[in-house]
Amino acid sequence: MTAIYHSCRSLLNRRVRIRMKSGKTHIGKVVKVTNTHVYLQKSRRKKGKTGTRFFFAPFILPLVLFDLLAIALIV
Repeated sequence: MTAIYHSCRSLLNRRVRIRMKSGKTHIGKVVKVTNTHVYLQKSRRKKGKTGTRFFFAPFILPLVLFDLLAIALIV
């Protein structure tokens, strides 16, 4: 197993910010890690009618391990 795999595995069920080599950033909770992918549960915010309420629609985003540049833990 690679060092990236073990780093991601230690962050299961924690909120993280992941930066890809392409420069794109993803924020969410790590829900699953395999040998090749990290599965991140993201939250998408939608404004309510008044503009003060937010409804969260979680979805899972698989990220390829060898494309990850940096992972930062969000507190």
